[in-house]
Amino acid sequence: MERTKKLVGRGSALIAALMAVALCALALALLPGKAYASGFTQTAATKDSATITWEDPNAGNSSYVTTGYTVAWGDDHGTTTQSVALPATQKSFTFTGLKPGTKYYAKVTYSYKTTYGSYDDSWLDSDYVASRVVAPTGVKQTKWYYYANSVNFTWNEQEAADRVEYKVCKAGSTKTFAKDSFTYTPTSFSVNKVKSNTMYTVQMRVHDQWGWSGWSKKAYLFTQPMVNAKKTKVKGNKMTVTWGKIKGATSYNVYVSTKEKKGYKKVATVKSSKSSVTVKKLGKKKFSPKKNYYVYVVANKKVGKTTYTSGKHYTYKVKGTRGQLRWTFN
Repeated sequence: MERTKKLVGRGSALIAALMAVALCALALALLPGKAYASGFTQTAATKDSATITWEDPNAGNSSYVTTGYTVAWGDDHGTTTQSVALPATQKSFTFTGLKPGTKYYAKVTYSYKTTYGSYDDSWLDSDYVASRVVAPTGVKQTKWYYYANSVNFTWNEQEAADRVEYKVCKAGSTKTFAKDSFTYTPTSFSVNKVKSNTMYTVQMRVHDQWGWSGWSKKAYLFTQPMVNAKKTKVKGNKMTVTWGKIKGATSYNVYVSTKEKKGYKKVATVKSSKSSVTVKKLGKKKFSPKKNYYVYVVANKKVGKTTYTSGKHYTYKVKGTRGQLRWTFN
């Protein structure tokens, strides 16, 4: 019986202690204190600006009064290179002069005063803000695999983009040959089942939290002209190079070297109507049917002030009247 009374007594003491702790916590919660900082939100953007807004972290608290804000920002994560001081009445800021489709690191701090004194640089929030994406630029072919019927192309990535889409058509047609979209933003793409000696166009667009950009201007995709090994030869002191035409090309450049992997010189540029050229010299030296030469041809497509190129991937070895596919460029 006595043991039972002791247990009951201890239980009552424990309950009383817990109630005391709870009452103390409630009392502390009711005391005036600094409000929790809720952070900022990006509310608008253009291709060269971004706007953020925030709430007064001390709103409704008579013991703590916000006296001003400082907004700082920079190009790199965690780095701020510019800043501006704002009055307590201002709770928004617009960053200007930004690069399109670019993320910037931003940080907002505030100062406040109490009956005990004034305090500066209290943290409100830090996060990324971004300008709006624009129609992609720098869309161009990087490599056409003649024997695999595949072409790769790239673009100037915009870090603020969260999705990307492309569409490929045969040149002169609006019918889509291939298309794809991604919920991320790869820097290069591959399209299969393209036909050699056929020219294609590609357009791209990107998406951010505000929606889709416009489509990029058309970029042209086409194979490198393949050298005709049987008709490409050195006879006497002259070299004749012959290749297959690319429909839609506006010109061709011919390159020759005495070494397989370097030292190529442009020896001729001809109009699209031609598919062969005879060259008398490589630099200041005449050609010799007893020497090895390496040859490749590049096709060009000029549209306005922009010239698209097939690039170089395949080269041919030529000695006398014999030629053969020799090497692929990386």
